[in-house]
Amino acid sequence: MYNFTDLHLHTTFSWDAEQTMEALIKKAYKEDIEFLGLTEHLDFHNNHPQSFMHLDYDKYTKAVEHAKKDFPGLIKGVEVGEPNTHSDLYERYMDNKNFDFIMASVHWIDGATPVFEEYFKRYKSYDDAYKKYFEEKFKLVSYGKFDAVAHLTLVHRLGKKLYNDYTYEKYKKEIDDILKVIISKNLALEVNCSGLRYPAGELIPDENVIKAYLELGGNSLFLGSDSHTIKDSFFGIKQGYETLDSLGVKEIVIFEKRKQVRIPLRDDDIEGL
Repeated sequence: MYNFTDLHLHTTFSWDAEQTMEALIKKAYKEDIEFLGLTEHLDFHNNHPQSFMHLDYDKYTKAVEHAKKDFPGLIKGVEVGEPNTHSDLYERYMDNKNFDFIMASVHWIDGATPVFEEYFKRYKSYDDAYKKYFEEKFKLVSYGKFDAVAHLTLVHRLGKKLYNDYTYEKYKKEIDDILKVIISKNLALEVNCSGLRYPAGELIPDENVIKAYLELGGNSLFLGSDSHTIKDSFFGIKQGYETLDSLGVKEIVIFEKRKQVRIPLRDDDIEGL
């Protein structure tokens, strides 16, 4: 039996999410999810449809504290977009804030996001669009003043619809350079399951990238559905666990007070710890 967790979840505290904490907790009890990581959006750049001011930290904190009475496995996190390019604002915002973990993402590049097709149309080729994304991801992890890296190959989640030439081998140099920095900085790497419900049709990053991470010495993985609606919550988590199990992964991480906490992937691995 797997120790199911989902550490990439957005509630109504995120500008683009519909589900409530209460609905998530109710569903988690039904589906035997032991830990829920809330990762509300935090964005700083001027072109974003909602600024960082949309995340009411005090209200969010009180809501989490109240909800933990019903669900002790609730983890208070945040997903920060491009903290490296807004480092002054980001670091000032984080002063005297308490999160269990800070997860960083690349969502916006030169005013566009690879979440939508518009991003890919800005480049001479799809290959250029992918390489630009990986370039920005490398800058993000090199900054590294956070705890976890979200959806490493997000560019391929929708990009698969337009571009069939992506493979780990094709972008091995770019991806390995990113992975090496992640490992050297002891950042946790998300296995994001949202790709299973998008054109990519696979985990983000895919199994070959996860293998490369493990072979390079990485050992701090966690899983997330990246859901914004109750329908999508926990989608693909079981498949993500099965993939990690097949790769010989014995432990995953959760977070508490900005520290990684290791838990067994399976209940029957507990005695071997």
